[in-house]
Amino acid sequence: MLLDLTEDETLLKNAVEAFAENRLRPAIKDYADRHRFPTELVREFLGLGFMGTAYPPEAGGAGLGTRGAAIVAEVLARVEPSFAAIYLCNSAPMTVIARYASDEQKRRWLAPLCAGETIASFGVTEPSGGSDVASIKLRAMEDGDHFVLNGSKIFSTNAGTPLHGLSTVIAVTDPDKGPKGLSTFIVPVGTPGFSVGKAGRKIGWRIADSVELFFDNCRVPKAQLVGERGEGLKQILTTLSIGRILVAATGLGLARKAMDLAKAYGNGRKVGGRAIFAHQGLAFPLADILTKIHAAELMIRHSAILSDSGRAFRTETSMAKLFASELAGEAADIAVQVHGGYGVYEDYDVSSLLGEAKVLQIVEGTSEVQRLVIARELTDA
Repeated sequence: MLLDLTEDETLLKNAVEAFAENRLRPAIKDYADRHRFPTELVREFLGLGFMGTAYPPEAGGAGLGTRGAAIVAEVLARVEPSFAAIYLCNSAPMTVIARYASDEQKRRWLAPLCAGETIASFGVTEPSGGSDVASIKLRAMEDGDHFVLNGSKIFSTNAGTPLHGLSTVIAVTDPDKGPKGLSTFIVPVGTPGFSVGKAGRKIGWRIADSVELFFDNCRVPKAQLVGERGEGLKQILTTLSIGRILVAATGLGLARKAMDLAKAYGNGRKVGGRAIFAHQGLAFPLADILTKIHAAELMIRHSAILSDSGRAFRTETSMAKLFASELAGEAADIAVQVHGGYGVYEDYDVSSLLGEAKVLQIVEGTSEVQRLVIARELTDA
């Protein structure tokens, strides 16, 4: 069956659930209420080896692929979606290194990430635009054995935190070649000319710091160019497609959390002398959400299988990301509605879910971008 877990996947799920329930759930609300990055909890999570779930054993990973990574993201999100965000945003730079870097680069940069020694951030979006790669302005000028980077990136999650060790960034190396003139670089923290801005307060991903990256005559050795010069566009598209599976899994976990909270509150509440779920006005929308949760799980698992098997998967991942992130918003909305007036009070966990869901509908390509990707199927021969 498509949803059956292997023995290794079952062990993984049980281990992540143990961390999420025993360590994350009791402590995370205080961090979220204060919009504070949970350094010690993340360090503990790193020490358990979960960051290496998707990556090959030779790099120190567990070799469980995108299927395994999606399990981690969903389980974390069912307790705290913004903790899952820390995980999925670390996965993007790890993915681009795992898929395109040299063996030496993998030993130097991927292995420590798999071991949980540090975390990374991904730099694609800029103040001038996000999904439109033609708008990228960060310039990398060749200078002897180095490239000199000038420009900035925004919304780089995990950067600037106490555990941040490196960023992978997309820059223009050959402006006359258009989209084929983009390349990816590994930029470690501490590189002269590389700095980060201050984290802002967000309506979602409250514990996952997102900042601006600045490059001011930042000299990066050619040995830190990932893959071949000019391969950046291909690397972006593949990495974002895999990332969309993890965003979808996070949305699925959020939807499950919303239903957990709705059922726990609604089962003890009466309206007009009847249990609240006896009223079709609430019971039927909840039934729709439960149905969509099952559909989302199937879509996520299918797209992860396609990714891990090396088959074409871009359209399917966009479908999964679109469906699951929109579902997260629907589930959050009905869960707040079940709580009535209490649902808008920050003392209740359900109050944060609408903001968390909205972030998922924007990151890794907005819902509109996903529909554009999917709509191309209508005109492709």
